[in-house]
Amino acid sequence: MRTHLYREQFEAATERITALASEDTQGPVPHIEDWTAKDAIIHVGSVFSFVAQSIAQNAPLSDNGVAGWANDPANHPDTKKLSEWFKSNSEYLAEVVWRHLPDDEIWTTSRSIKTAAFWMRRMTQEAVMHRWDIEAVHADTNPINAELAVDGIDEFYDFFVAERLPDAFAGNGTVHLHATDADGEWMITRRNEGIEVEKAHGKGDVAARGSASDLLLFVWNRKTHAELETFGDTELLMEHQRLLRV
Repeated sequence: MRTHLYREQFEAATERITALASEDTQGPVPHIEDWTAKDAIIHVGSVFSFVAQSIAQNAPLSDNGVAGWANDPANHPDTKKLSEWFKSNSEYLAEVVWRHLPDDEIWTTSRSIKTAAFWMRRMTQEAVMHRWDIEAVHADTNPINAELAVDGIDEFYDFFVAERLPDAFAGNGTVHLHATDADGEWMITRRNEGIEVEKAHGKGDVAARGSASDLLLFVWNRKTHAELETFGDTELLMEHQRLLRV
């Protein structure tokens, strides 16, 4: 993927979150239990803080991991100026990440990817997904850029499933995902030891078609299969969402 698109999409998403942080932040995120807009903003801003500080010192800020540190109330801001806090964190992260070339070796949370490109992708995907979450509070969601959404689905399987949930969806059956507005198709084959994912056309036990944005939101449990065009055994899609939760 063109790395400059990451920077463009990161800035657009963080500018939108900054603006929404100045509005009512008490509304619930409809698809995430017990989360308000404020919770989502603090979460993503805290993730940015952890990653930026860890890259800067070339070592993790804490042994609890990114999510553990970001979700710990002890690390949350004690301020009513949520928009300014979020803007500051996102700008510092951008400065720390994009001062590097994509192939520069830096600290990451991946076992296999140790370059700045990892964070360019991961932090952009983080920002864009939570931008959508926060917009959902106001019932005013904008779709995720199609090229970025295809990249996000690739990341979901190539990083999160491969490194963190390698055997979570083990079993039998095949799932085919097909983006209707971008060059993106995935054949997911369940095995006893895990799954194989091939970026190719194929006939699965179930197929789900939709925009790249909607497919990304499906794999991240923001939308259900009922919001996609499906053919075949939709129980597999329900099991996909139940078992592949990051």
